[in-house]
Amino acid sequence: MSTQTRILIADDDPLLCMLLRDTLCQAGFDVLVAHNGDELVRMAQEQAPHLLLIDLMMPVMDGYEAIRQLRNDTRTAHLPMIILTARSASADVVTGFETGADDYIVKPYDVDVLLARIRGLLRRASQRPVNNPLTGLPGNIRLQSEIERRLSQNLGFSLIYVDLDNFKAFNDAYGFSRGDRAIHLLAEVLKDIAPEADFLGHIGGDDFALIHADADVESLCQSLIAAFDARVGTLYDEADLRRGYLQGYDRQGMPRQFGLLSVSIAVVSTHWREFRSVEDISQVAAELKNQAKLIPGSSYVIDRRRISKHPLSDDRRGQEYPMALLICADPKLSVALESTLRSYGYRVLLAADIVAAHTLLARDPAMALCIADRVQEPALWALWEHYETSPPVLVIVTDNTAAHAARSAGAYATIFYSPDTSHVIDQVLLQLSNLPE
Repeated sequence: MSTQTRILIADDDPLLCMLLRDTLCQAGFDVLVAHNGDELVRMAQEQAPHLLLIDLMMPVMDGYEAIRQLRNDTRTAHLPMIILTARSASADVVTGFETGADDYIVKPYDVDVLLARIRGLLRRASQRPVNNPLTGLPGNIRLQSEIERRLSQNLGFSLIYVDLDNFKAFNDAYGFSRGDRAIHLLAEVLKDIAPEADFLGHIGGDDFALIHADADVESLCQSLIAAFDARVGTLYDEADLRRGYLQGYDRQGMPRQFGLLSVSIAVVSTHWREFRSVEDISQVAAELKNQAKLIPGSSYVIDRRRISKHPLSDDRRGQEYPMALLICADPKLSVALESTLRSYGYRVLLAADIVAAHTLLARDPAMALCIADRVQEPALWALWEHYETSPPVLVIVTDNTAAHAARSAGAYATIFYSPDTSHVIDQVLLQLSNLPE
């Protein structure tokens, strides 16, 4: 839902990337750069460019394989792709086209020709049907126009941004055909739940948006989650459904257990705060969606901050907070521990069990601390067995025998459980003050 055209460059030559970025930025484009095929695929899935410039010869994953994966992913299959190649042999170019590229440029390239081909591809892409071809729902262009219309006319509305969790793992396990079925299922649930007067759009891939006129959205979010969770089991093989997770690998090549598909919902409302543009409202929606994704299972986050300016101020952007993984099945204790960790400056990832912890680590493996609440220890230590170093792990135990076993297994410290959460928090505070720099 960005108003500026974004181009993703993938090339392992830093000088070429710098020159291309400068050229495209001067032409008015927003530019992202990837240095290998694996990074290209990840960035395209997560940051949704409008067009890609892809070198064929790259480390980790070459351009051919990257294009093939992007074309097999419903989130990126529609994107225009131009090959950048020093290999002008017809066989190489033909292979690129057969893999899924739309055009090619031979290096060294002519700037005017490159810009002309980029603009031509973008123009053709903008003339495609305004409805999403997979679901038939209004696409990103119509959704953006509807939001602009309501903002310009001062019509109050809530934007409900819906995204699938664990979709990549599901696609990797079952293939893009069943991935399309998952997207169709979510679309059908949204059609069934959304009031007739609401505007339902398909942003692309597994992202949907609902424009709801009413300020009261909580019951709508709850109904959506209940309906999706009741039907999602039909997408799985029986063995995977019984086990409750899929086995796969994250983007770092680490073996992981991925939970079943769930939905993360972000709600931004003009009834609560003032927005000047589509860009403003979409940035807040993306921020809230990321918060919702930190909550295990299907969840929703509603922005009720009554402020008129954008919350992501310049002094907040760019700051890096240490990450803490909290594995805790006790809701009361989890809330208390999360609050304590946040007061110490940690960004907290919450997991109710080991499977949920695997899912969170697949998205962000850089942990500075882990606190685990009486989980089975072999499963806990398996989280870190493929890392060169593990973060300090505080294990909550019930007796001295368990404490000794945890320390022998590698725990940095043990915390003794108490029904009185204040006793647990006191022990955690002591250990936080003693953590290594």
